[in-house]
Amino acid sequence: MRVLLWSVLAAWMLSNIAWADSNKPVVLSSIMPLQMIVHDIGGDAITAELLAPATVSPHDFQLRPSDAQRVQDADLVLWVGPMLETYLQKLLRKQDNAVALYPDLKNNEDPHVWMDADEVQIIARRIARLLSDRLPARGAYFHANAARFSTEFRQYDKQLQQEISRHERRPYLLLHDGFSRFERHYGLPAGEMVMSGGDRLPGARHIVGLRARLQAGEFACVFREPQYAPAMLNALVSGLEIPVIEIDPLGARVGVSGDNGKGENVGADGFLNLYRQLGQAFLACFDD
Repeated sequence: MRVLLWSVLAAWMLSNIAWADSNKPVVLSSIMPLQMIVHDIGGDAITAELLAPATVSPHDFQLRPSDAQRVQDADLVLWVGPMLETYLQKLLRKQDNAVALYPDLKNNEDPHVWMDADEVQIIARRIARLLSDRLPARGAYFHANAARFSTEFRQYDKQLQQEISRHERRPYLLLHDGFSRFERHYGLPAGEMVMSGGDRLPGARHIVGLRARLQAGEFACVFREPQYAPAMLNALVSGLEIPVIEIDPLGARVGVSGDNGKGENVGADGFLNLYRQLGQAFLACFDD
C-alpha cells in the first residue's frame, strides 16, 4: 500500500510539473543571439524557443510550414526586423504576437544589432519590459535579471576595450559584412570582405585579388564562420601560412548544452558567452 501511495504521489507531482511547464509563456526568437538574451532575462518563468537554427545565416533561412505554425502558436515572437530576417516580413505582417525590435533600419544600416554593446543593453531592457507586460506578476524578476545581465555585460565590455587597446590592430579578412557595429564600438579597422553586400558569392577576379593580398602579407588573419560552407575559404587560403580563426556571430557553437531540439538550453553564460567568443576571436587575430 505504501509503495502504491508513493507511486500515486510521484505521478501527481510529475503531472503538476509538466502542467506548470506547459503554461509558461513561449517566447520564440528568430535568431539565437536574441534567444540567449530572452533566456537570460526570462529565466525559469518562460520557455525560450528558437526559430532559425544558428548553423544557418538568417539571410539564407527558409520557413517550413511547421515553422509558420510555431510562429502562430507562440505567445511572443521576437525578431530584429525586415532588414535582417527578410523571410519573416510577409508572415509576421498579420501576427499580433510579433515584435520587431528594429523595424525601421535603413538599407545602409548594419542589422547585426547584437554586435553593438550599447544596443545589447537596450535590447535587454526592452525584453524585460515586454516580458513584464505579459507576466506582470514576474516583472520584478525580469527587471532584476536584466539589471544583473547589464552589470555583467558592462564589466566584460570594459575589459575587452582595455585588452583591444593594448594590441596593434592590423587589417583582417571577414567572410561577410556583419561586424561593422562591433568594429565601430571597439575602434577596430573595418575588415575586408570576401562576400559583398547581401552575401553574394564573390567573382573570380575578387578571389584572385584577395589571394594575392594574402600572399603579400596584408592581413593578420582570416575569419571563418560556421554558418558558411568552408570550401570557398579553404580554396582562398590553401597553401598560405596565415591564421584562420573561427568567429561565430550567431552562436552555433557557443554555450549550447542539453538542447531539446528547440534550442531552449543555452548554457549558464548565455549571451555573454557568445559575445566573449567574438572578443576572443579578434584578440587572437591581433596576437603576435
